[in-house]
Amino acid sequence: MGGGVMYKLKSPDVYASEIAGFLNSLLQGPDFVVNNPTSLRDISDNSFFYIDKGADLPSELLRKHKNVLILSSKKIDLPENTISYIETKSPRSAFMKTVNEFYIEFDSVAIAESSTVHRQDLLGRGVSVGEHTVIGPEVSVGNYTKVLNNVVISGRVKIGNHCLIKDNTTIGSEGFDFECDEDGILVHGPQIGEIVIGSNVWIGANTSIEKSFVDKTIIQDNVKIDDLVQIGGSSSIHKNTMITAGVIVSRNVTVGENCLLSPNVSVRDSIQIGNDVTIGIGSVVVKDMPEGAVYVGNPARLLRKNK
Repeated sequence: MGGGVMYKLKSPDVYASEIAGFLNSLLQGPDFVVNNPTSLRDISDNSFFYIDKGADLPSELLRKHKNVLILSSKKIDLPENTISYIETKSPRSAFMKTVNEFYIEFDSVAIAESSTVHRQDLLGRGVSVGEHTVIGPEVSVGNYTKVLNNVVISGRVKIGNHCLIKDNTTIGSEGFDFECDEDGILVHGPQIGEIVIGSNVWIGANTSIEKSFVDKTIIQDNVKIDDLVQIGGSSSIHKNTMITAGVIVSRNVTVGENCLLSPNVSVRDSIQIGNDVTIGIGSVVVKDMPEGAVYVGNPARLLRKNK
């Protein structure tokens, strides 16, 4: 298997009404087979696409094709009787979910020949492992998770379903954890803490997630971590939080739910960040941040509270 394996597109005979049911919505217009997810610019017969708020409906293109399904955030005056639409609050995310559900084919576990996986029995269904990757003997990986190239995962690590771990990332490396003894000599404690990563987590390229002395390091469901991020041991990143490129999260930090850490934010050790917090580009966090607010600067300070 080649490196960087992602997705294989398939063309099933899915009816527009099935897609509407999956999205818990109603189909407006006729029902027909839809077997080709496409973009606004590449409409074809029996295809479907989404249209963002404010975008113009490509009426000329639609007149040239039949059996076209549109995901839209508003009602549409149907130009032809072979065009249908599904109204949804977030057309782009609905399109993504639909493609994942009906149009992506996952094979059984696929491991590149150049990679080392110590316990294949701990890999779930549909897992793929890219080139030159090492997965240690205490690592379990959930269903349909994709581990790309040159990744090292070691120690006691649990990874959930439908995750993506990009190139050159390290999970379970030794934490930078030292303590002075009575003679002033720096002593490094054995890093035996577990790392628990939830489902639907995205971990970017060249990112490091360290294990800790004894505490768990936790990345909850639906967390998205960009490239070039470092997360210290015993930290906890709560669900639906986005951590963008170049962020440094030190040891024993808690980041709440639905937060956004903008590029190049630095967070000192043992900081508590509440839910629904946004931290601006390049900010340096040196004290706790209550929930529901925007913080910016060096040191980071309150800009405004969320409405």
